[in-house]
Order: sequence, then structure tokens, then C-alpha cells
Amino acid sequence: MSIVLQGSQRPSRGLSRMSPAAILLILSSLLVVTLAGSSSAEAAPRRPGHVYLYRGLMNVFSLGMDQIAYKLQAVGVATSVSNHTLWSSEANDMIARYQAGNREPIILMGHSAGADATISVARKLAQYNIPVALIVNFDPVAPDAVPNNVKQIVNYYVPAGWGRAVSADPRFKGKLANVNESSTTNHFAIDKDDTLQRQAIARVLAVTGGGARRKPAAPKPAQVSAAPQ
Repeated sequence: MSIVLQGSQRPSRGLSRMSPAAILLILSSLLVVTLAGSSSAEAAPRRPGHVYLYRGLMNVFSLGMDQIAYKLQAVGVATSVSNHTLWSSEANDMIARYQAGNREPIILMGHSAGADATISVARKLAQYNIPVALIVNFDPVAPDAVPNNVKQIVNYYVPAGWGRAVSADPRFKGKLANVNESSTTNHFAIDKDDTLQRQAIARVLAVTGGGARRKPAAPKPAQVSAAPQ
């Protein structure tokens, strides 16, 4: 199923007027907050699945992939970020882990040539009947057709530039959405767009079990049948 969608502060001068004791107190408070935030990120429970993120050309135009990886790690999702040229060797590692019994969801994400790489990875995994739970792409430039082992793919693209919509193999039965972002961003900024990053992370968490959890239903009172006469 294919869907197309259209879719600084000034520094304060008050610090120089404070006493050394007050400054020390503020710095101590900041340190406590920083350590508390770090501890909460480290204590995030490990979620099932692994997100493989791929940068585009020269590793300098796709730093949004690093930003997304940090945010996912903070909520317990395992990630790895690499250049698009390494897609084949990483696919080999995924195949080896799957054949060794690892059935955790495989999630792929990329920008520019890195977005092309996600589909190349999926096509290689398809040769071994290995499913891909989710692909989230940011402005691919020359994508192959999406193979039928992909359950869901969301493609944010800017057709006015280098970006391209993606199409699927005839046997594809998953969900495919091409989202046109030409009115909001461009090829070099699309992967760093905060709104799109939040959407991508929400999709990942839906796959890894990070969605809204339903409150367990209250147990029903036991029903006792009358004794036979």
C-alpha cells in the first residue's frame, strides 16, 4: 500500500554581581542536574531491536543521523551510525546475527545516499528471507525499489532538489508512504528537522515497544456456577 502525503538568547550580566558562594551554589546545582540527566539516560531500559543509521556523502552533510542516534540511545534503543559505503558489510553482520538466532527487529534509517543504502541493505536481507521492520528515509537520491521483506517504509523527500519518491516491488505488501517536504525544508536540512526527527523516533518506538502503554484492565469478579441439584 503506497501513500503520498504533503506534508538565541543573550547572555545574562547578573553573574558578575553575585558572591563567590552564590556562584558555587549555582554551579553545584548545575552539576547535580547534569549527573541526574546522565543517570536517567543510562538507566533507560533496553528495548528490543537495533536501528542502523547511514550518513550520505563524506559524512559531513548527514549529521542529523547522529542526532537521532543519540536521542534513541537515551530511551534505550540500540543504534549504530556509519557511512553509506559500508552498507554491504553491515548487511553481512545482520545476516550472521539473524542466522545465529537473533530475531530482534531490524530498523534502517538514512539520509541522501545513506537513504539509498537502507534499501540496498533491505534487498540483500531479502535474499535470506530476513524481515526489515521499518525504514525511515530522508531524501534519497537514487533509491532502488523497496523489496517485499520490508514491513513499513516512510520516505521524507524534497522533489524540487535531489530527493526522490520511492516505489516498491510488485510483491510488496507492506506500508509505504512518500511524504513531500518541499514546502518546509531542503536536502541539506531535512535530516536535522526537529519535527521529522520526532516523527521518526516515534515510529521506531512503536516498533520497539515504546508506544503508549495501555493500563491493564481491572480483573473481573469470579463467576461461580450454582451447584448441580
